Amino acid sequence: MTTRSLAAWKEQFTFLDEAERDFDALPREIRKAFLDKFPEFSRHPWRATASLDVAPLHDMPGRWRLKVKGGHRAIYRSLQGRPDFEMFETRAQVYARLRRYLESRS
Repeated sequence: MTTRSLAAWKEQFTFLDEAERDFDALPREIRKAFLDKFPEFSRHPWRATASLDVAPLHDMPGRWRLKVKGGHRAIYRSLQGRPDFEMFETRAQVYARLRRYLESRS
Protein backbone atom coordinates (compact mmCIF):
# COMPACT_ATOMS: atom_id res chain seq x y z
CA MET A 1 0.00 0.00 0.00
CA THR A 2 1.72 3.16 -1.19
CA THR A 3 0.60 6.33 -2.91
CA ARG A 4 -0.85 4.09 -5.60
CA SER A 5 -3.53 3.38 -3.00
CA LEU A 6 -4.29 7.12 -3.01
CA ALA A 7 -4.91 7.11 -6.76
CA ALA A 8 -8.54 6.09 -6.31
CA TRP A 9 -9.11 9.20 -4.20
CA LYS A 10 -7.36 11.80 -6.37
CA GLU A 11 -10.57 12.70 -8.15
CA GLN A 12 -12.16 13.71 -4.85
CA PHE A 13 -9.13 15.03 -2.93
CA THR A 14 -5.82 16.63 -3.77
CA PHE A 15 -2.54 15.70 -2.09
CA LEU A 16 0.61 17.79 -1.86
CA ASP A 17 3.71 15.81 -2.87
CA GLU A 18 4.90 16.05 0.72
CA ALA A 19 1.59 14.64 1.96
CA GLU A 20 2.00 11.66 -0.35
CA ARG A 21 5.51 11.05 1.03
CA ASP A 22 4.14 11.35 4.58
CA PHE A 23 1.42 8.83 3.73
CA ASP A 24 3.94 6.36 2.29
CA ALA A 25 6.06 6.64 5.46
CA LEU A 26 3.16 5.72 7.76
CA PRO A 27 2.94 2.22 9.21
CA ARG A 28 0.76 -0.09 7.11
CA GLU A 29 -2.06 -0.25 9.70
CA ILE A 30 -2.25 3.56 9.88
CA ARG A 31 -2.38 3.89 6.07
CA LYS A 32 -5.19 1.33 6.08
CA ALA A 33 -7.01 3.26 8.83
CA PHE A 34 -6.97 6.42 6.67
CA LEU A 35 -8.05 4.53 3.56
CA ASP A 36 -10.90 2.95 5.52
CA LYS A 37 -12.11 6.43 6.57
CA PHE A 38 -11.91 8.00 3.10
CA PRO A 39 -15.31 6.77 1.83
CA GLU A 40 -17.17 8.44 4.70
CA PHE A 41 -14.76 11.38 4.72
CA SER A 42 -15.52 12.04 1.04
CA ARG A 43 -19.16 12.60 2.01
CA HIS A 44 -18.46 14.67 5.18
CA PRO A 45 -15.01 16.33 5.03
CA TRP A 46 -16.13 19.34 7.10
CA ARG A 47 -18.36 17.61 9.65
CA ALA A 48 -17.63 15.11 12.41
CA THR A 49 -19.85 12.08 12.75
CA ALA A 50 -20.01 9.25 15.27
CA SER A 51 -17.37 7.36 13.27
CA LEU A 52 -15.46 10.25 11.66
CA ASP A 53 -13.21 12.47 13.78
CA VAL A 54 -12.71 15.74 11.88
CA ALA A 55 -12.30 19.22 13.33
CA PRO A 56 -10.77 22.58 12.46
CA LEU A 57 -7.28 23.25 13.85
CA HIS A 58 -7.37 25.81 16.63
CA ASP A 59 -4.22 27.76 15.75
CA MET A 60 -4.44 27.52 11.96
CA PRO A 61 -7.54 29.10 10.45
CA GLY A 62 -8.68 27.30 7.34
CA ARG A 63 -6.88 24.06 8.26
CA TRP A 64 -8.71 20.91 9.35
CA ARG A 65 -7.63 17.54 10.68
CA LEU A 66 -8.86 14.01 10.17
CA LYS A 67 -7.84 11.80 13.09
CA VAL A 68 -7.54 8.01 13.05
CA LYS A 69 -6.61 5.46 15.68
CA GLY A 70 -3.07 5.58 16.97
CA GLY A 71 -3.04 9.38 17.22
CA HIS A 72 -2.28 10.03 13.55
CA ARG A 73 -3.77 12.98 11.76
CA ALA A 74 -4.20 14.16 8.21
CA ILE A 75 -4.09 17.93 7.89
CA TYR A 76 -6.05 19.46 5.04
CA ARG A 77 -7.59 22.68 3.82
CA SER A 78 -10.27 23.54 1.30
CA LEU A 79 -9.00 24.03 -2.23
CA GLN A 80 -11.89 25.06 -4.47
CA GLY A 81 -14.26 23.20 -2.14
CA ARG A 82 -12.25 19.95 -2.10
CA PRO A 83 -10.02 18.63 0.68
CA ASP A 84 -6.36 19.36 -0.10
CA PHE A 85 -4.15 17.16 2.09
CA GLU A 86 -0.96 18.81 3.31
CA MET A 87 0.47 16.25 5.76
CA PHE A 88 -0.07 12.92 7.52
CA GLU A 89 1.65 12.70 10.91
CA THR A 90 1.20 12.21 14.64
CA ARG A 91 -0.26 15.03 16.73
CA ALA A 92 3.16 16.03 18.09
CA GLN A 93 4.71 16.06 14.62
CA VAL A 94 1.84 18.08 13.15
CA TYR A 95 2.00 20.81 15.77
CA ALA A 96 5.81 21.00 15.67
CA ARG A 97 5.70 21.44 11.89
CA LEU A 98 2.92 24.02 12.08
CA ARG A 99 4.82 26.00 14.73
CA ARG A 100 7.92 26.06 12.50
CA TYR A 101 5.79 27.20 9.59
CA LEU A 102 4.19 30.02 11.60
CA GLU A 103 7.57 31.16 12.93
CA SER A 104 9.00 31.25 9.40
CA ARG A 105 6.17 33.55 8.30
CA SER A 106 6.77 36.03 11.19
